[in-house]
Amino acid sequence: MTESRRPYGATQPEPIDDNEDRMGSMRELDFDEDAPTTHIGDERVREAGLTGASTEDHEATNDDMSPETLIHEDGARDAQEAGEGEPADWDLSIVDEDEIGGGNGLDEAELADIDPVDGNR
Repeated sequence: MTESRRPYGATQPEPIDDNEDRMGSMRELDFDEDAPTTHIGDERVREAGLTGASTEDHEATNDDMSPETLIHEDGARDAQEAGEGEPADWDLSIVDEDEIGGGNGLDEAELADIDPVDGNR
């Protein structure tokens, strides 16, 4: 409170916020922790820093940023799962042009412009 609003003789109130409230609670950093936070696989350690031309078989490694390395087409659902050797989407559906998108030749965005879900236009 300012002096003009506080009753005469009233004590100064304690501040509502202290430094910890303003900054948030803090935890002391411990730089002596030597335990690694994640495990790096042996194969990845052997291939670290090598490009496809540097490896014996001239194949891409996990460190290469190429689509062939980043997107495996072996049917695996994640990086830890072994694939079956062929793409997961091997079977394709043959559809007419009317069946592509939202139907009637319009995609979902065009249908949303015509008839929005919430009714607002």
